[in-house]
Amino acid sequence: MAIKCKRIHKQLLLLIGIFIVLNCMLNVIPQYQILQKNKILFDVPHLDSTLFNNHSTTIVTRKREPVQIWKLHPSDDRILAQVKFRPNVDFTSLPPKRILLAQGLSGWGVQNGNKAFVEHQCPVQNCHLLEHPPSSEIIDARIFKEIELNENMYREALSVVPRHPDQAWIMFGLESPEASPMYANLNDVINWTATYRYDSTIVTPYDKFKAYDNFTNISDYKPNKNFAASKTKMAAIFMSNCYASNNRLDIVKELQQFISVDFYGACGTLTCERGNEKTCFQKLKDEYKFYLSFENANCRDYITDKLFLNALRNDVVPVVMGAHPDDYSRMAPPGSYIHVEDFRSVQELANYLKFLNQNDDEYIKYFRWKQTGSFIDTKFWCRICSLLWDHEKPRMSVPYLNKWWRGKGVCIGRGRWDKEMENIDSLKSDLLFNTGIEYVNK
Repeated sequence: MAIKCKRIHKQLLLLIGIFIVLNCMLNVIPQYQILQKNKILFDVPHLDSTLFNNHSTTIVTRKREPVQIWKLHPSDDRILAQVKFRPNVDFTSLPPKRILLAQGLSGWGVQNGNKAFVEHQCPVQNCHLLEHPPSSEIIDARIFKEIELNENMYREALSVVPRHPDQAWIMFGLESPEASPMYANLNDVINWTATYRYDSTIVTPYDKFKAYDNFTNISDYKPNKNFAASKTKMAAIFMSNCYASNNRLDIVKELQQFISVDFYGACGTLTCERGNEKTCFQKLKDEYKFYLSFENANCRDYITDKLFLNALRNDVVPVVMGAHPDDYSRMAPPGSYIHVEDFRSVQELANYLKFLNQNDDEYIKYFRWKQTGSFIDTKFWCRICSLLWDHEKPRMSVPYLNKWWRGKGVCIGRGRWDKEMENIDSLKSDLLFNTGIEYVNK
């Protein structure tokens, strides 16, 4: 009997021991998995939860009304919604969101601190721009210029300031993909994009025209003056890059065979010195009817100040080449420009310009847009700050950055859009919106 009791006692102790071991394993393994998951979040920037949570502060928030500030749409750049957006956050006693500019402050034309947000009268001003990372403070966002972004910069950035899971990495870009480096080994590194592209997180165009609320149809409006009066010259262009991939130089030379084109810059015979833009623009405004707004690359949405500043703001009709015709129709004022691809040949384009030159009533129709709206400040820094404070922002990343930035159909070299894209059925409407940012949890 005593032997039997001892045996039962040993078996009981063994069962208790097994129970203790199993209990430890069940508790330790999940903790190990959590640690491993956190390690992955820190080492690999593909972030996999729904919301950014600022672990450094307690934020009092209220669920906001749904607004379209994040979701990409081919016909909506979300700029106005983002400009007006003010998150439902009680900022009392909360530290600012800290934004580190990877290439320093000087290249951005801003100062350290929150001055940029105050000067632009941002709805949210509780953000600070930084040039040097603080040793003890959390960085909420880091902005990299696309022309300097590469794997070495990425590694160096990680070595200077560790990346925590809530830190948004933002690629800012105003140059064409052809002017930027290849983004090897940068998949899932960038969270937000801030470029002129319509499928960017924060669409950042060179300029933005907003139609008045009562605008109906361009044909209902008349120019408020004769913009052809006193103009004695046909067309002009300012160009210093003579080796653009889209062959614009040869097109200008061919156009010169049919009409008069005054060619300023390093590629032409006339000069307009840098630093003397005001005088040059005044000459353009007073004397010329047309300006050749030829971009240096034929890429989607790539529409620069050659259209907005050189032409539209100087009362000259722009003849445009560069982005897809659909992109110009989205971004330029209605009825304000002439696209080279509206014509089958350069000679046909020249004939139309001759017609307008001889018919003032038809020419000044290209200025009816001036009665329909105005250019607005897109408040880039304001939008950055407000979106960082949005407690409902989705966690996202660009899974294939190089493919998104320069994939098939983004740039077409010397070709025409109508010829290059005729075999891609959906390109004109939504190609870019199938290759961009990935929302991990929609």
